[in-house]
Amino acid sequence: MRFSLKPQAAKFKSPYRKGMEMAVIEGIWAMLLLTMLSGPFLTAYLLYLGANSQQIGLVLAVPAIANLLQILSAMYMQRLKNRKRSFVLFASAHRLIGMMTGLIPFVFPKELWLTVFIIIFLLYSSINAFAGVIWTSLISDMVPGQLRGKYFGIRNVITSAVNSVGLYITGVIIDRYEGALGFNIMFILAGITVVMNIIYFTRYPNPEFEKPREMKVGTFVLRPFLDKIFFKGLLFLTIWTFIITMTHPFFSYVMLDVLGVRYQTVANLVILQTVASMLGFYICGQLSRRYSERTLLLSSLPFLAAASLLWGLLALLPQLLVLILIFICLGFGLGSYNQQIFIFMIGSSPKAERPIYIAVFSAITGLAGFLGPTIGGTIFKELKVFPLWIQQYGLFLMLGMVLLVLGTVVAPLAFHRPHKQH
Repeated sequence: MRFSLKPQAAKFKSPYRKGMEMAVIEGIWAMLLLTMLSGPFLTAYLLYLGANSQQIGLVLAVPAIANLLQILSAMYMQRLKNRKRSFVLFASAHRLIGMMTGLIPFVFPKELWLTVFIIIFLLYSSINAFAGVIWTSLISDMVPGQLRGKYFGIRNVITSAVNSVGLYITGVIIDRYEGALGFNIMFILAGITVVMNIIYFTRYPNPEFEKPREMKVGTFVLRPFLDKIFFKGLLFLTIWTFIITMTHPFFSYVMLDVLGVRYQTVANLVILQTVASMLGFYICGQLSRRYSERTLLLSSLPFLAAASLLWGLLALLPQLLVLILIFICLGFGLGSYNQQIFIFMIGSSPKAERPIYIAVFSAITGLAGFLGPTIGGTIFKELKVFPLWIQQYGLFLMLGMVLLVLGTVVAPLAFHRPHKQH
């Protein structure tokens, strides 16, 4: 995708092209905000607020359970007259409410910090459930089908590069200014990204919204479940998400609270993960015209399983070397996996029924994503009385074996399509 700075050229850009370019710029600011309000810095902030592993698991599970609301969002969208306006309202509220978590230490007594955070975070995630369905529907209509693989590959590479810079800067701040001051600076920077993000997504185009005609609510909601190809993939990805969210969200927790790794080191490892993700995005984008999303999706699963299995090397190799290998593997796998999942959702759904397909996928996998970290957090809390090696890598190693079997044996069966479907 090319960007031209010449005013004359800009006059001849199609609405598709303008929207795609604006989505890249908007995505940069959204990614910077996400960098500070999720991932290792969310875990670090929760530890600052006094959370234990079980409570961290609960918080990490909130966005997933909130995705159940996406079914209501899809139904709500059928009454929309202006899809873009609704997206702007929900997305703006989502960003601003996220910023409110930074005010908690200034407004509430310490014993209420964590409780208030969970309440605000639940509202933040619930609003995002509505914004997310509308955005996915909007962006899928902005990007032509034949360009999706390459476009999202390029967009993800750019936003991931920006994410690396954000991770490094935020890691330096949190590490250098320990405690309240570091987090205060982080939330001030996050506030700037909120303003810029809102400015740019208000410039999105507003393509015509195609809706299903004369379809009852019950039929509309059940439609994805009656699609055999989609449902088989959904069933597998629900199980996969459940196991994944028992492992990957706790990488930061184990590093910070069990291994005692410094914030800056964790941030640098996540930067490495992001760079590896960029490679995954780019390679999948380039291969998307030669191979189906099914083939590319299946190829990403063993990398995610390996990211958990590699923790077992802590018993044999230096800690930092093992963590580097883990985050390279995790990043490349996530880069490919997340991109193909998004294209799978869009490409497997009829245009007029796309919102309910997206909503059902997000809701069902979201339920698994809620149970995974909730159970994982409880398990890690109970592991405190077990030998240290089990806390460090034993659980990850066991779940990695399960993921490997799912990814190499079960997945090809779940995503198998009869020859006549090609």
